[in-house]
Amino acid sequence: MLAVHIALALVLAAAADQSSSEGGVIRGRVVNLSRNDAPCGQTEVILRARVEGEFVPVAQTLTDVDGNYRFEGLPVDSDYLYLPGSNCQDIHYPGRRVRLTHGHPAAYVTLEVRDAVAEPNPLMIRQFEAVIATEPGVVRVSESLLVDNPTAATYVGRAEAEGMLPVTLQLSIPSDFEHVTFEQERFGREFRVIDGKLVTGIPWTPGQQWLKFTYALPAGAVQGGWRRVMDAPCESLCIRVKHSRPDEVACDQLPEADSPPGERVFHSGAGVLPAGHEIRVLLGNTPVSWSAYGPWVALFVLIGLIAATAVVIWPARRSPQTAIDHSSNARHELSAAPHIHQAQAGRDRLKSRS
Repeated sequence: MLAVHIALALVLAAAADQSSSEGGVIRGRVVNLSRNDAPCGQTEVILRARVEGEFVPVAQTLTDVDGNYRFEGLPVDSDYLYLPGSNCQDIHYPGRRVRLTHGHPAAYVTLEVRDAVAEPNPLMIRQFEAVIATEPGVVRVSESLLVDNPTAATYVGRAEAEGMLPVTLQLSIPSDFEHVTFEQERFGREFRVIDGKLVTGIPWTPGQQWLKFTYALPAGAVQGGWRRVMDAPCESLCIRVKHSRPDEVACDQLPEADSPPGERVFHSGAGVLPAGHEIRVLLGNTPVSWSAYGPWVALFVLIGLIAATAVVIWPARRSPQTAIDHSSNARHELSAAPHIHQAQAGRDRLKSRS
């Protein structure tokens, strides 16, 4: 950050060393596209310069009553890249990037702003595409939404309560997601998790923008199927499911007759799916990773070890008792021997007398 401030000071010092006639000039006009290009008087314009890979403010001014602005005395060097932009209703609208050279020391840039509206929500999903891939222990989902603001104003949303940030779009993906990766970094910075849902307050300017992201779900979280609620009215929907057994996959949307091998493809029919409409996909038997069986395998191994140990120890525990039994019987036999001999001698004497 210190290096950025030093570089910024050098830019300003270079601008101060040059007179208006010698330095470069960036001028133009600010117009409101929501009002048929009406000029915007007394509107703030900020000039940024790229310093060490990022654009930092180096000057600012206000437009005149006709919406004109002017920055002069700027360093003319191909190393400098400028970016003028205008603020309107707390929203910054950047213009095009400008590089001043000695051959072209001046540039004219028209800055376009819009009115801001908080309601009603004008957003439409022109195309919704989801790719669901089942893997051992996890289900990966990639979504692509072509979001359109068909109006002439910028949609800024409204906060639900005082002190809360306004919300312009809420992604109703399953709350059990492990992580989300956005294709564009700016969307990743703008979305946040509130009550298990991804929300953003990013202003949506007129026109269409692709919103693409990927998230993962534990296999156990989708045993009842994948469910997705439409975030806005949707014109066209396509869902591709990659599964080891495609015949187990079902959806409440229309199936394609010829799906690629190992896939099932579904799409919406005619008409617009309203906001809040729930899409349901049954995934059948989702493969579970071996790690999920770890506790059970350990339990079975423990039981097996206990059983094996019991088999070895049980005869060892019985053998002393058996030895005792045998020795006891021997003692009984030995103690009975004298009586047997005495009885036999008595019988012999009786025979001799007779």
